[in-house]
Amino acid sequence: MVTLRPDVVRAPTQYGAVLLHIDNGRYWTLNPSGDLVLRILLDGGDTAAAVRGLCETSEVDPETARRDVEGLLAQLADVGLIEAEPESRWSPETEAVCDPRTRAR
Repeated sequence: MVTLRPDVVRAPTQYGAVLLHIDNGRYWTLNPSGDLVLRILLDGGDTAAAVRGLCETSEVDPETARRDVEGLLAQLADVGLIEAEPESRWSPETEAVCDPRTRAR
């Protein structure tokens, strides 16, 4: 489970979202894909759900999407924007295969 830290606010923009750290005044921007991943995780989804979301909206394979999701989570945690509970490690058995026919056009 992922949550924004209490001193962080998310503001959607037409280009994704902005995360503002209220205490220090710094902000970070997320592109639409990064914001999609964050919204899925904030809504209670796990890494696999975020990977599926990326695969359904982008031309990306599941392994690349997984690396991108994990990388974003690590970066957001490193700069103190999110709190994340550890989840079980990704495996092909738990990951849905991306069906190109379900991609948004």
